[in-house]
Amino acid sequence: MIDIKTLTSQIKQNCNISDAKYWGFYSVCGLLLRLRELYRVEKCINPWEKIQQKEIGEWMAEREKLWNDLEDKDFIDIVVDGHAYSPFEVRKINEALEKDGLIYGAGYGLYKKPSFFLAELMSQKTVEGYDIYIAGNEHARDLSDYPATLQDGTIFARIHPTRLLLWEKFEELRIRKSKGALAFAFSHYGMTPSEEPSENMDSRIFRIAFSEVETYIHHEIGEAVEGKKLGNEWKVLISGLFHRKAELFVRGVKDLMSDTSEKGMIRYMIENQKEGSLGFYIVFLGGYRRLIFPEILKAFEQFIETGDWVIIDDARKTGYEKAEEYAERLLSAYRNEKKRECISEYIESEMLSGLF
Repeated sequence: MIDIKTLTSQIKQNCNISDAKYWGFYSVCGLLLRLRELYRVEKCINPWEKIQQKEIGEWMAEREKLWNDLEDKDFIDIVVDGHAYSPFEVRKINEALEKDGLIYGAGYGLYKKPSFFLAELMSQKTVEGYDIYIAGNEHARDLSDYPATLQDGTIFARIHPTRLLLWEKFEELRIRKSKGALAFAFSHYGMTPSEEPSENMDSRIFRIAFSEVETYIHHEIGEAVEGKKLGNEWKVLISGLFHRKAELFVRGVKDLMSDTSEKGMIRYMIENQKEGSLGFYIVFLGGYRRLIFPEILKAFEQFIETGDWVIIDDARKTGYEKAEEYAERLLSAYRNEKKRECISEYIESEMLSGLF
């Protein structure tokens, strides 16, 4: 048997190093929300239980000191059964962990932030030729909270961060008594804002999370399919962006292509008539995707009245066409030597200005 305590400690060390190097990329609000979530995880506090402000304040102060100590450190190798692996040798590490029912993930997210997690493996399957791993209870993680990630052709779906994101939105529903997309989404899972948080509710939100990660899996499938179409030039384009707005826009374009792809998440919702997932899509649709894709907001309003999935599919096709056009403009600019030298400035002056 693997020494889970030692393994978790190694992976958590790399999580802390990543957070130490990249915490400044988050907004103040975004960082605080992620810290509260991470505190819950590390202290095993249930989502329906109240966090004590004094205790989390002390924890945050300790975490800040830890980050100061780690910000110049390099990531450490992961040792499994006496063999040392680079923390990004995901496939080899998982081959070593398979017999113990564990799953490990490592990759790069927004702002090129390295992200790591270790979790219990709930299930695995193959969809559209991609290996899918469903991760359950997590032993180690960093500030990143992606419901699903694509790494070297393998998709990792994470129940635990998805569950916490849904709890956060349910609390928002209870406080605001929203009647929009949020209420629509939860109502299709039989939940209303009048319900009180409880252990029973956590079980219900867990089941919602298990259902919703299927939708996120299809975003990652769309990501893989559209990534092949865009080719290696797109990866090089993103790696050369040093302006935050430019990077967010380019990633937003790719995310929208993935969402609206024939193999993407919106098509999956339509084929399976997942009304709740459609509601959550509108809830979580933000940033440049929302600016580029206002058609889905109007389509959703019409869908509430009619229940007609054709309206959603028409909006999906329009969204894909717009995202594809932006992607072609970005690649054309990248291929132009003069524009390539100042690609971030070009994006902000020539493309972003038209969105506001």
